[in-house]
Amino acid sequence: MFFLKSLDKSISILTKWMIVLIMSLMIVLSFLQILMRNFYGTGIEWGDTFLRHLVLWIGLLGAVVATSENRHISVEVITKFISQKVKKLLSIVVSIFAAFICIVLFYASYNFLQLEIETAEILFLNIPRWYFILVIPIGYLIIAFRFILIVINRTIEVVNKNWSIPETHQ
Repeated sequence: MFFLKSLDKSISILTKWMIVLIMSLMIVLSFLQILMRNFYGTGIEWGDTFLRHLVLWIGLLGAVVATSENRHISVEVITKFISQKVKKLLSIVVSIFAAFICIVLFYASYNFLQLEIETAEILFLNIPRWYFILVIPIGYLIIAFRFILIVINRTIEVVNKNWSIPETHQ
């Protein structure tokens, strides 16, 4: 379990730094695009395409971070009216379901990635499009990993009769 938690921590640190780097790159590139269009009447030819693909990366990396901090989307209507025990057990079931869905999405996105690799389409500057799509299966795999960790941790807590749930996800 120690290995899984340290792997999770490393992934979390790497993901946050990637978000900072990509957001910085997006801000600089967007600013350059605006300046070039306003002052020179043209922009970087591949700039908008690159920015669109970086938005995809930010979205998936943000979902990875949200899952690691238990800040992913959740419906709280039912949980307001049930006991802590039921809430904890329900969170385990929901996390199992979410992990399953992420694994299904991983396989689907992996198949999509394989098709992109086979077509070998160039996006811009001789860079294959599949480089930018690589984040989709990796993102879903990491999110599934995080949900599986949640299931393991919460199951251990149930066995130890710890029925409390963290504030961020009740």
